[in-house]
Amino acid sequence: MTESTKAPNDHLLARRIHVGDQHAFATLIGRYERSLLALIRGRLGPVDAVEDVLQETLVQAWKGLRLQEPREPRAWLYQVARNRCGDYLRGAEHRERPVDEHTLTMMVDRRGSAETSRRRMIDEVVDTFATLPAKERQALESFYVEGFSIEEISARHRSPPGTIKRRLSHGRDRVREAFGVSTDRRNSDMSKDKAVRTRPFPAERPRIAIERLEAVASGVDMRELTWWFVCPKLHDEVHWAEYQPLDGAVSWQLTKVSAMRAARRAVIHDRECVEIDVDERQLAVAGVPVPPAQDRDTRVWGRLTDAEVQWVGVERESPEGVRKLYTFLDENFAEDFGACPRRFVAGDYFMAKPDGRLERVDGTPEQFADGVFNVRVGGTTFRCTRVFEMPLSPAEWDVVIVAYVDGSGRTVLFRRYDDDRRKVPGESRPRGEILAHAERLVIDGNTYVHSYDYLTSAACGAGG
Repeated sequence: MTESTKAPNDHLLARRIHVGDQHAFATLIGRYERSLLALIRGRLGPVDAVEDVLQETLVQAWKGLRLQEPREPRAWLYQVARNRCGDYLRGAEHRERPVDEHTLTMMVDRRGSAETSRRRMIDEVVDTFATLPAKERQALESFYVEGFSIEEISARHRSPPGTIKRRLSHGRDRVREAFGVSTDRRNSDMSKDKAVRTRPFPAERPRIAIERLEAVASGVDMRELTWWFVCPKLHDEVHWAEYQPLDGAVSWQLTKVSAMRAARRAVIHDRECVEIDVDERQLAVAGVPVPPAQDRDTRVWGRLTDAEVQWVGVERESPEGVRKLYTFLDENFAEDFGACPRRFVAGDYFMAKPDGRLERVDGTPEQFADGVFNVRVGGTTFRCTRVFEMPLSPAEWDVVIVAYVDGSGRTVLFRRYDDDRRKVPGESRPRGEILAHAERLVIDGNTYVHSYDYLTSAACGAGG
């Protein structure tokens, strides 16, 4: 595909919109409308105003892009959506709406772990705010009543985010005391005795053979949290292994094992969900760069609706042992996690060239199914539908996901293809140069190299 026929990137679209190109605006919004809607829904909850706020966001985006060319159009669009959500949350009608005991609990404890025995309405909470020291009162009102983020409050009050967090914490304790709720903190992990544990996997990846069948693919109902392979349904449990290539992809070695179990029901910010325990182990393998110490996931929260699989929260622990909780109300959560449609549509979305290159047809979605395959892992064969996930407008350093999903909607094999210009951690050379023997995909003129394999325990036969 020539440069002139490639899909324009966001910056080019923004330049076209700046001079009044409505088609460019429709193209840009088409890329991000789903995630914008997820962000707004996450901030506002299940209210009728979600679609109205989305429309206000689009109107403001069109006006704004006619006046300026933002450096990062995607991030700029998300900020417009957050601003419109803030306008709605600060509206008098929303502010005066009373809530029941359950919602009250969410307001005095963002994680929803506090228990209160008294039924109170929102006006009683606000009355309690008025009895607090001025700085704590202002922080609570800005956060819970006006809907500002910690970063926004920090900017308004010219105080570091850590100071705002301390004021919120102290204020919540005072509110709990006023309602007779204990402020004692749990000093033990209640789930340790029955925590999920990883299982052993083969040190070397089993042989994999993939054969395309004549059968026509049908749509796939994906009930798993996006590429984490666990279904946010109570008692679901999954184990998987990460394999990375060695010797230019002549062999593949086990580099990480993970386990997830949907252990208990939970509520975060008045949203019912399932709490999922996580255990993961990074393995040291000669020839594979060890990633630097980084935050690790310890728990996640998700839920399944008729149309979507939604992330609700993620808890991460730093190398120093500090745990951090991110939820759907936090800034950038929708962009990083958000929601994924359950239905992957099926169709012939690729045109194959004689040299093996692929080109997507007009109207190809970001996620789709495109064929039926026999996937043989070691001595076991699975009949799977192949699904793709790739950006609508490919850019340098993008990733293409190819997964094989069995008849029950569970992932058996997950393959990641990196842009061949992407650098390997600890190496100065790009992946395309290092992984000389790895499979390539050339899609719309961009080359992607096979960089990771993930196999579930069903595929590998990992024992307990």
